[in-house]
Parts: sequence; structure tokens; C-alpha cells
Amino acid sequence: MKTLIKSISLLFSLAVLVVACNSKSGHNHEEVTDENLIQANVIHQQSLDIREELMELEKQLKEANIDYAALKEELKIWDKDIIEVPGFEHSHDDEHQRKYHVHNPMKEFTPEEHKNYQQVMYDEIVEISSRMGRLLTPEVMDESEEG
Repeated sequence: MKTLIKSISLLFSLAVLVVACNSKSGHNHEEVTDENLIQANVIHQQSLDIREELMELEKQLKEANIDYAALKEELKIWDKDIIEVPGFEHSHDDEHQRKYHVHNPMKEFTPEEHKNYQQVMYDEIVEISSRMGRLLTPEVMDESEEG
């Protein structure tokens, strides 16, 4: 009887723990209907796609012995500033198999502010990507080998 009570108590404790973890993790699977948040998440996913591509670009820059220290610092700042969109936390886990993940705390923004923030972050990562890509163009690579 004591074993049964301990087992039931343990199962109950585990159930409470699982429910508590799920509610705190933001993995609520409620349908997001706010158009600003939906658009913010689309922009966010596009930013993550570019950031994922930059991981490969960084490897190419290293292999070519091209100095990209300034851009690497900008990437570090971008990595610290990127946030997920409420209602879509870790949504990429289901849809994409990314190596790059976001774990920064969310900001208390309105849905429109979230959309605007994601647009700014997208514009920044596009700019960084463009500048990194230019470093791999033949004329820039030739200059870095000469200098």
C-alpha cells in the first residue's frame, strides 16, 4: 500500500512539473490571429534563414583567411538583440531544422512594435550578409591577399 501511495504521489508530482514547465516555456499552441504578430514571425523566420546562411559564409571566410572581425562583432550584437515573436516561440523547431536558435528574453512590445522590431532586425542582417558576401567576391579577395 505504501508503495502504491508513493507511486501515485510521484506520478502526480511529475504531472504537475510537466504542466508547470509547459506553461512557463511559452509552448502554447494557441492560434495567433494578430496580423502584426503573424507578419513579425514571417520576417523573423526570414532573418533566421539569413543568419543560418551566414554561418556557412563565416566558414568560407575563415578558410580563405579573410579578416571579418568587424562584421563578426556586428553579428554578435545582432545575435544578442534578436528575439522571438510571442505565440511563435521556437516555432522553427517544428518547421525547420535550424542550427541557429534564439534564446534571448522577449521584449514587452505591442504586436505592431514586434513587427517593426523584426523588420529592423531583418534589415540589419541583410546588410551584414551583403557586406560579408562582398568580402568573398574575387576582387576583394585579391586585395586581401595583396594587403
